[in-house]
Amino acid sequence: MAVNKKIYYIAGAALLILLLMKGNKALAAVTKNQKIRDCDPFGCGNFGASRGSRKHQGIDLVVSPGQDIFSPITGKVTRIAYPYASDLSYKGLEIVNEQYRVKIFYINPTVAIPSVVTAGQKIAEAQNIAAKYGSTMTNHVHFEVRNALNQVIDPTNLF
Repeated sequence: MAVNKKIYYIAGAALLILLLMKGNKALAAVTKNQKIRDCDPFGCGNFGASRGSRKHQGIDLVVSPGQDIFSPITGKVTRIAYPYASDLSYKGLEIVNEQYRVKIFYINPTVAIPSVVTAGQKIAEAQNIAAKYGSTMTNHVHFEVRNALNQVIDPTNLF
């Protein structure tokens, strides 16, 4: 009888730990599928992938043009960003809170500065980045995260 009771306590503790770990993710999903872009002729979508003389400072999440994009954090929209100085048709957002500064590019924002957004709230729709580079580029949104010290961090395992 005492052995069965111990097994139940151990199983219960293990379940509680799993539930706490699952619910303790730092970021909410940016897209429904949350798939990192594989390699295509224009590069790879993983954090740290080569970009010529530099490294990719975010991850690229596969999307379809027009797909809903969600805020990964609760925070304030601090700016509309433009990844290409020569082409202002492509946009991004920066959202900031006490822990993180996140940027999402290749989107049509549906929120404005200085909106306060909540994690999981729709904030944009995905743009068609393949229209700029050609059909061999996988459509994606670029997502990067910095900590409170403004250091780039790998968001891959924060979801």
